Amino acid sequence: MALTPSGWVAALIRHRLQGKPTFASGEAVALLAIQGEVRRIGVNVNQIARALNTAVIEGKVLDLEVAYLDALSTELRAHMSTLREAFEGNLAYWAVEP
Repeated sequence: MALTPSGWVAALIRHRLQGKPTFASGEAVALLAIQGEVRRIGVNVNQIARALNTAVIEGKVLDLEVAYLDALSTELRAHMSTLREAFEGNLAYWAVEP
């Protein structure tokens, strides 16, 4: 985890007290930034979907746009799932097995 021994002990104590994922500072900042960006993209996709639903577009153009948004939405969910796995993996790392 690229932590010094004292940093690792401090991270373990912080995790035990707070019960939250504990990453090295650079990793935490990067993961939170990625999560925020993916969420903002998701909000934009939802706004585009709403606009398409209210627009008067017929035929293949609308079908292609809706299919593209569905694919993009699926990809964003996959990225959020991967981030969730990173946080869950971190929690598992700090967990003590009985």
